[in-house]
Amino acid sequence: MIAEDQRAAAAAAPAHIFDDRIGAFAGYTLAADLLELREIYAGYLRRIPDDAWSRRTERRPSGWTLIETLAHLDAAAGVFNTSVEQAIAGGPIAISGIARRTDLPAANRAAIDARLSLGPAAITSSLLDALTRAAAIASRLSPGQLAMQVQTPYYGGLPTVAEILGASLVHAGIIHGSQVAVGAGAQSIWSFYNPGMMRRQLTRAFHTMGLAYWPERGGSLHAVLAFNVEGQGGGSWFIRVDPAGGEGRIGTVRTADVTMSFASADLLCQVVTLRANLIKSVLLGHLRIRGNLRLATRIPRLFNPT
Repeated sequence: MIAEDQRAAAAAAPAHIFDDRIGAFAGYTLAADLLELREIYAGYLRRIPDDAWSRRTERRPSGWTLIETLAHLDAAAGVFNTSVEQAIAGGPIAISGIARRTDLPAANRAAIDARLSLGPAAITSSLLDALTRAAAIASRLSPGQLAMQVQTPYYGGLPTVAEILGASLVHAGIIHGSQVAVGAGAQSIWSFYNPGMMRRQLTRAFHTMGLAYWPERGGSLHAVLAFNVEGQGGGSWFIRVDPAGGEGRIGTVRTADVTMSFASADLLCQVVTLRANLIKSVLLGHLRIRGNLRLATRIPRLFNPT
């Protein structure tokens, strides 16, 4: 029965899911990493002093406070869980307030405002419960269910169920992992990962970037973007983009329009989350960029989810 399920999944799923040489999208590793991320957050959030929740997590005066960031993390974790459950049930993914990608900023703001009155303890508990729920969902899904492709209102591409669970890990574990750190005056969330989890998280992050690509911003662009990361948790990944969408994969390519080589996984995460100064990183030799430099400067806009 399992063999039949795997054959059916292979026939239906995009090739990059079955090129998962490190198990980033296997049910058991998704579940294990979700539980690990939950434990990291549980230990992290309980040590935040009461006066830190009002601190800004971004340099912009209008940036979110730590409590607003926590509220967003809780809301997003719920959206990812709901999306997976709706997909497995065979229905369309319907998220209140999000009919299309351009609705995300307003939907994020509404979800944050709806949670602020609950306070840090209740929001923390809800986020931890959502991560536990996601792990439970991942642990019981078959290969065929994980490989199902679905239409979402928040991505340009067609993610698999496994990629939605991976996106949940990336959202809390990388995208907002430094915002939490800035607000709390502590280490970024990803600094607690072991090398294996870091590499799986980066693999999921590049898949998520491919799904988040905006063809309408890229226009007629056809390009391959390559990323190399040195040190523990590092490796090589690439993203292909064209007017039909984007796709992220692990591995190397023969030719790329832009190649970015990072001295460490930590630096890559800092650059992605806008915590590291790009020019300074290049001048110090911690980041090397080859190829089409003009295209390299467009990367943030092409992949920014909002």
